[in-house]
Amino acid sequence: MKNLSGIFLLKVVALIVLKDTIESFGDLFFKMGALSTGINNVVISNFMEFAARITSNPWLWIGIIFYLANFFLWIALLSRVDLSVAFPMSSLTYIIVPFLAIIFLGEEVHPARWAGIILIIIGISLAGRSAGNKEGQPVP
Repeated sequence: MKNLSGIFLLKVVALIVLKDTIESFGDLFFKMGALSTGINNVVISNFMEFAARITSNPWLWIGIIFYLANFFLWIALLSRVDLSVAFPMSSLTYIIVPFLAIIFLGEEVHPARWAGIILIIIGISLAGRSAGNKEGQPVP
């Protein structure tokens, strides 16, 4: 793997942010599709009706398009950095999704969940800082 410094690091971080943003919007569209079916509780007895409604739903297909874009960005990212670096840094979806849920779905996010998100941010930061060299020592 190349040393993650300078322009290369900036490109990797930009790619991760783009990938995670696209993935988060894909999740949002999946949720919007599920909500628009009008079926609140999917069980065996209503699964076929749910499947028929969801597969004809445009939100689902938009979500699938976003997930396909996410897939190709993820492969591009993995061609540039180690999986052990890329995977923890791609946890930005844990930060982005709650904001999208608040803005677009009117969801409330409990303070304990925000505390968890802060811990995730700290973990992402530590994982990203250790990516600077092969020994795993933090980048100054």
